[in-house]
Amino acid sequence: MEQGSTMVTSRHGTRVAIAVGAALLLTSCVPLPPSLDASSAPAATPPATTEPADPVEPSTEPSAEPAEPAEPSESPEPGADAERGVQGRASVDIPAGWEETQGDATFTLRYEQPESATHEAIGIADDFGRFQGARAGASIFIAQAQLQLEGFCIVSQEDIDVPGASSGVRVDFTFGPDGETSDGMWLVAVDNSDGHSIAVAYSGGEREVDDAELDAIVASVELLPAD
Repeated sequence: MEQGSTMVTSRHGTRVAIAVGAALLLTSCVPLPPSLDASSAPAATPPATTEPADPVEPSTEPSAEPAEPAEPSESPEPGADAERGVQGRASVDIPAGWEETQGDATFTLRYEQPESATHEAIGIADDFGRFQGARAGASIFIAQAQLQLEGFCIVSQEDIDVPGASSGVRVDFTFGPDGETSDGMWLVAVDNSDGHSIAVAYSGGEREVDDAELDAIVASVELLPAD
């Protein structure tokens, strides 16, 4: 199995790039939601009563012309302004305006939002190892993070469908010291016919990442056919 490296961005915008060959078991650290206390909900206010109004004589004036229906607003389709980032057989939407930057040994293609104060980044890896199943590939990144990233904690992990892949897995996680945690995500996909692997890493840097933003990136990933 080949060695690899993770791609995340720290609280201060520093990329963490590490390399190990271990594969640890997937872990979970999902906090339970706070319980809802019905006693804290505001009490319902009874509706106010009013005196009945005097009857109004019907008007003999002709009614006004009906209003014209409003034109529907045109909103851009999701991903309409995105470009494709392609590295080998890995392909994913890159938000408009993001620029290609220096990658690392595994995530050789990397994009960042220029002049961003929060250091968001997307990394793309192709053929970082040969695996039978996406979870085996994801365990490499998890092992690296458990050994090297302060405060690393898996929020969720789920098997997903990735076009062109036999299996795919998405891992959402947080990392960083208490009070300064950052959001991150890995998506790993594998073609079981030859074990070819791809991965997409997303780091929200110092910004709390919206779930819809991550979902859009995940939905755009594709494992392209072999030549």
